[in-house]
Amino acid sequence: MKTPAYRYLQGYTLDPGFSTLLDTFLINETVYRIRWERTKPGPVGEYFEVVDYDPASRCFYEPVDLHDESVLASGGLDPSEGNAKFHQQFVYTIAMKTLERFEDALGRKVIWHRRQVDETTFEYVPRIRIYPHGLREANAYYYPEKRALLFGYFKAVGTVNGVNFPGGTVFTCLSPDIVAHEVTHAILESIHPRFNENTNQDVPAFHEAFADIIALLQRFMIPELLEHQMTAAKGRLDESTLMGELATQFGNSLGHGALRSAIGRVNRDTDKWERLRPNPEDYQAITEPHHRGAILVATFFDAFLRVYNFKTRDLFQLAGDNQNSLLLIKRLAQEATVIARHLMQIAIQALDYCPPFDISFGDYLRALITADIDMAPTDESGFRIALIEAFRARGIFPGRVNTLSAESLRWGNENNFTKEENEFMKRIRDALRSNVRALLDVKDREKLYAISQKIGGKLHGILIDFHGEIKLNRDASPDAWPSFLKKLGLTSIAPVFNYDGRIYLSKNEIKTEVHHVRPAFRYTREGRHIEQVIVTLTQKMIMTSQEGDEVVFRGGCSIIFNMNTDYAIEYIIVKNINSERRFKAQMEYQLGNTTSELPLTDTMYGLESSHNNLSFKALHSH
Repeated sequence: MKTPAYRYLQGYTLDPGFSTLLDTFLINETVYRIRWERTKPGPVGEYFEVVDYDPASRCFYEPVDLHDESVLASGGLDPSEGNAKFHQQFVYTIAMKTLERFEDALGRKVIWHRRQVDETTFEYVPRIRIYPHGLREANAYYYPEKRALLFGYFKAVGTVNGVNFPGGTVFTCLSPDIVAHEVTHAILESIHPRFNENTNQDVPAFHEAFADIIALLQRFMIPELLEHQMTAAKGRLDESTLMGELATQFGNSLGHGALRSAIGRVNRDTDKWERLRPNPEDYQAITEPHHRGAILVATFFDAFLRVYNFKTRDLFQLAGDNQNSLLLIKRLAQEATVIARHLMQIAIQALDYCPPFDISFGDYLRALITADIDMAPTDESGFRIALIEAFRARGIFPGRVNTLSAESLRWGNENNFTKEENEFMKRIRDALRSNVRALLDVKDREKLYAISQKIGGKLHGILIDFHGEIKLNRDASPDAWPSFLKKLGLTSIAPVFNYDGRIYLSKNEIKTEVHHVRPAFRYTREGRHIEQVIVTLTQKMIMTSQEGDEVVFRGGCSIIFNMNTDYAIEYIIVKNINSERRFKAQMEYQLGNTTSELPLTDTMYGLESSHNNLSFKALHSH
């Protein structure tokens, strides 16, 4: 019997409360199409394991079996707030849908971030656990140490607000926005685990913003919802619609509107909805993670609107006064979906073009532009220009660029390796060339993980050999190895930093780590096939002052090799470990000597998080 390609499961498009409104009940339920896989009751599949244990009630709920004949025949269980089995089905559905978006854009399978057993031992993580009723509180968060997603349920406030039932129970696992948001946190950690290290005020904001961007853009992939909202706004997406809001019922149940809005908000003085206008001063003044992250979300949504208005202006001109016709709305909705899909691909692919830690919004802009140049060199739809305009309007500028042109923002490979340094790099390329192809035909994720670890180990051995050979080879230039490392943001000699009159020295022996070897096989918007390998190299120093103060400081880079051109280096994205400027900026932030609202205090770091790491539980507390 032929294995089906897809599984069809019912679910909500917005939050459950919208099924009780006459205007939205017809479009608040849909059938999601997700990739077929053989699951066990839970559901338990290749990537996710739904465990429905309620610690508050100390009970397990009976797991749903998606292969039960009645479930298969009806396209999954009917949406229901009172059926725990539907809750299990729904979190699995949205989790799988979100994961599919990432794998399609990245051009590879998602492998969860490995679990550290001890100082030298790591283990493969096959699945993320999902607890639909894991908390009896108004919260939902990713728990990195347990590789788990915990969703809460709680009583709504006793007053009428939006779609909430006063005093009723709200389940965060039934909000597609919240589920997509939390799953994105887990996937982002699998790609860049050190984006959890709180080294500047953009880091926690980026985690929140990126998760919101993915959740927001996924709404535009639901035709019936999009057409309904575009009909109400006559095709004008910059008007007040549900498309720019997130977790509406959750927010209403807590006594306020949508949890976050990317377009605008209701003016309390006039009681009218108003479009938010870009304010370049916000990025300089706002530091609270959600509010700072909202700036990036609004920036991204603004870019979406710019492309949408650019690509649909002829349709509005042709429609004239007949701007609410069914044909026009369907055509506009199709255009909006295509734009949202492309922007989501750009947003996800840009992660491969980011530095492996200490991310800033400016870094992300450069990554977006670089990724899009690779995906569509001609940019006939204006995605890059729209992104540049939107970032500029909010005063978000990357450092060390001369202009805001796409070519200036694109990451470069202007390191100009010497002959000796090219020999070092040639050995690395040769190791990749002879090993990465072994990943092409492997489907099993655990085998992919094991092979990638072996390749990383070989590269690490080569780097150690380089260091030994330089010491033994008297003919080699004594500056070749330090110069090579410096161009990769690394060092062979620990730097000495001066901060606030205190001298900081490295407490530990500096070791180079091959953090990731990630192949990417994807098709561009113009139909070309791109084959790349992304290698991340990092070093860690524990900088200690004579007074006993300690801080973790990292350096390194992401290197992107092009397999189509014999592993030529396309980009080297560096965070220099020798940079005293970076060290001082990190110290200012972490010691609270800036305007930041996030110094290293217990406010952001729970007991379950290691020093310097974000606590998603604290981030998502309301």
